[in-house]
Amino acid sequence: WAKAGLQIRESLDKKAAHASLFITGHQYAAMQWRSVFGQSSSSSHTVLYTHNAWLRLTKEGNKFTSYYKTVDDLVYTKLNEEIIEFSGTNFYVGIPVTSHVNGQLATFTGSNFEILDDVYHLPVRDVGETGRAIEVVKADGITTIKAAGTGIGGTTDSFGYVNKKFSGDINFTAHLYLLAEENLDSKGGLMIRASGSADTPHVSLLTNPRAGGLTMFYRESAGGETLSKTAGVWD
Repeated sequence: WAKAGLQIRESLDKKAAHASLFITGHQYAAMQWRSVFGQSSSSSHTVLYTHNAWLRLTKEGNKFTSYYKTVDDLVYTKLNEEIIEFSGTNFYVGIPVTSHVNGQLATFTGSNFEILDDVYHLPVRDVGETGRAIEVVKADGITTIKAAGTGIGGTTDSFGYVNKKFSGDINFTAHLYLLAEENLDSKGGLMIRASGSADTPHVSLLTNPRAGGLTMFYRESAGGETLSKTAGVWD
């Protein structure tokens, strides 16, 4: 149960209220917190099967939120959030390391440490009204995404969207295993999109049962019609 990671702490007293996000010796991402001075700590965790991961811990007023992602993940996943009341306006931010054995050293190695004044929030994961929030599950290196919505097409879209903000030129690659469709207009694949608005320009490469094979869908201007070209790749 050696631990290392990020911590926001009310004071340096050993009983102080805090919110912490750790990678543990058992390869868990674990949020641990003490809501009130002197109270027992609580925790929430998920298995990562690796020690190589990105951690992000945010404070927004009295709300503390933990996020993680492995080196293979495109975006962060939210682990937990808790309400913790600090008694004052000042607090400590740092990197805690414990071997879990008194007198024995644990070694933590990391990089890209930064403390920012703006609060991180997960990217918008639903475009338009979908009727049901997107679900993302990761296991054994495979990402499974379940999403609703009326579709991608016409002048507005409605779908689930796992995304990350970029600028400049990019190359976007993924291995698509399966689209378990609900109907012939179900779609899934890759999308580069100008914004989270339902009618924004985009270029997408999607598998679509109705069109057959892979299809490039695109909207050239905001509010414009969606156009398409079928690539002619079938499984």
